[in-house]
Amino acid sequence: MIVKNGKIVLEDKVIEQGWIKIEDSKIVQIEAGTTDLPGLDVEGKWILPGFIDCHVHGGYGVDFEFGDAKRFEHFSKNIVQEGVTTYVQASVTNSTANNLKYLTEFQNFMQQKDSQVGKCLGAHFEGPFISPDKKGAHELSLLQKPTIAELQKLMEVNPQLVKIITYAPELQNGEFTESLLANQILPSAGHSNILFKDFEMHHKQGIKHLTHLYNGMSGISQRDPGLAAAGLYYDDVLCELITDGIHVDVETIKLTYKIKGYQGICIITDAVNAKGLPDGNYKLGNLNVTKTGIKVFLSDSGTLAGAGATYDHNVRVMLKTISNLKMNELIYMTSINIAKQLGIFEQTGSITVGKKADLVILDKNFEVVKTFVDGDIKFEREKK
Repeated sequence: MIVKNGKIVLEDKVIEQGWIKIEDSKIVQIEAGTTDLPGLDVEGKWILPGFIDCHVHGGYGVDFEFGDAKRFEHFSKNIVQEGVTTYVQASVTNSTANNLKYLTEFQNFMQQKDSQVGKCLGAHFEGPFISPDKKGAHELSLLQKPTIAELQKLMEVNPQLVKIITYAPELQNGEFTESLLANQILPSAGHSNILFKDFEMHHKQGIKHLTHLYNGMSGISQRDPGLAAAGLYYDDVLCELITDGIHVDVETIKLTYKIKGYQGICIITDAVNAKGLPDGNYKLGNLNVTKTGIKVFLSDSGTLAGAGATYDHNVRVMLKTISNLKMNELIYMTSINIAKQLGIFEQTGSITVGKKADLVILDKNFEVVKTFVDGDIKFEREKK
């Protein structure tokens, strides 16, 4: 297949008019200029690497807790309309017994690769190993300290399924972090009340990822700086950022970008099963939540409970918020940084000869027109 007449966004530049040749699911040629070869004419639209969401609970009526093989497949089919080609499905805090039950259901889906449309890498356990002081929309009675014994129970279902675990570093002595790294699971600090000064030892040990910066963590203070301050300080810590315009104020997004730059941020949604559904009342684990527009909150307290925005919405907010943001800088935050963090950058995450043809086509308003997964069109917007 030839995809031609597009603005191709590469790691270091934008080809203002160019074309891409795809064979056997991979990119085999990238050229500037025009071609008379038959193919898909994108008529000057943007061609970006497919978005990678490493922290999405669900959407379209599906999440980790209420999923089965068919429902996970439904989510996989729908997420591509957001321009997402690769994702990690997140959980909320559950009991050990339920975590094992849900993980088994998830495994059934993961074993059916042919049923996947958007590519799911595995599970992101956000809880139960988090701080009661920063629990957010997680059930207090189910929280527990991170232990190797609990990790081993998850690994027994399938050692390849768990890709990321969010936990409060201060609740363990370092052994849990070591075990995650040994099992090639990304350790992510989040829902934590740790102080900046105490995070240093955990950073040295290997925590280089923060779960939804600012949300669910000790913050920035002139006398008692916490995890958010540490995330901004360490250049090698990649910070997830929910750029829906609700979870993080746009002025704070500007500050974050000024400090971290495009190589220190990965855009996420933190979306829950209510995403893509009408406003109303839903469940997040055992908790009652309400969706109003793209805002999702605990019905009894108003606490934010995940999100209702799509990935492409968050991309548009970022582009609107950061003036003069270059497109080849944007793709670091949507694809490149997290692909490197998850160890998949040799296969996907940028438009490069030899990599999978995971692409998203955006119009001038940065809305998704088409999504390619492994070289095949998996979403195509209806013509207006």
